Amino acid sequence: MPTVIITDHGFPGVELQRKVIEAAGFTLQEIKPNCKTEQEVIQKCGEADVLMVQWAPITRVVLEGLPRVRGVVRYGVGVDNIDIQIARELGCTVSNVPYYCQDEVSDHAIAMVLSLARRIPHDHNQVRAGKWGISPFLPIPAFSDLTLGFVAFGSIARKVSEKAKPFRFRQIAFDPVVSADSFAKYGVEPVDRDTLIRTANIISLHCPLLPETRQMINAGSIAQMKPGVLLVNTARGGLVNEADLVTALKAGKLAGAGLDVFEKEPLATGSPLRGLSNVILTSHAAAVSTRSRERLQIQAAEAARDILLGKRPAGALT
Repeated sequence: MPTVIITDHGFPGVELQRKVIEAAGFTLQEIKPNCKTEQEVIQKCGEADVLMVQWAPITRVVLEGLPRVRGVVRYGVGVDNIDIQIARELGCTVSNVPYYCQDEVSDHAIAMVLSLARRIPHDHNQVRAGKWGISPFLPIPAFSDLTLGFVAFGSIARKVSEKAKPFRFRQIAFDPVVSADSFAKYGVEPVDRDTLIRTANIISLHCPLLPETRQMINAGSIAQMKPGVLLVNTARGGLVNEADLVTALKAGKLAGAGLDVFEKEPLATGSPLRGLSNVILTSHAAAVSTRSRERLQIQAAEAARDILLGKRPAGALT
């Protein structure tokens, strides 16, 4: 009987997935403890026709070592841990869950934008330390005097844009694959990346992690920014050079940052980011709500089921 194997996950259980897979007449197996390395995936998943994966590496070595596998489903939107190119070469279908958590991530991003722009974490941390007064955090511009810039303008960024409108920010965005009509629909001005970096007061990252976007926020790009810029990253940790960001935050070049994702997770105990009073740090939690977690499990299982049924899943990437 065709078999779906869950290599790894962070859910309380897998009954939601099991219900979908077994209702279609297939078998579901869950690997415990989670697979963390290429060799663990190969050794424990030899019976798999489809893999369901959260963090485990699905590389050339894994896919060539598991010739029976004809599909891989990623719990989530990003597929950084899956070698898409080799999967395509081997005729293996890769699918993500493309529409999950859009409301949650956009809520999280706008919460960070508003909190940082009003200097809430800055003031909160100084009051807890026994200090008082807003003077150290001035100037604090009105929202209507600030430009909110989106790096990429896909579905989540568009939801942030809609939620930001009542707060009167000017909005700009860089995304070379979005049409002029789409920008116009949301009342957002399209600009090139350099213009966004130079003119935005708040930069919100929503792009995938690609060779051309890796560490796009670095000493060079920070040097082009206005003094007092705020940075929000709910996309991928690898978009930011954290050492350069820390230097800029300490120097006051950036007034603050809201980070839900990091270069290495979990964030190291000794990371200098943990000691800064002008940052908001959350533990890759932007996507989380009870509803979104349930939808993620069900929709990932539906994608795995569809692969076994010979159907193309909604999130198919190969």
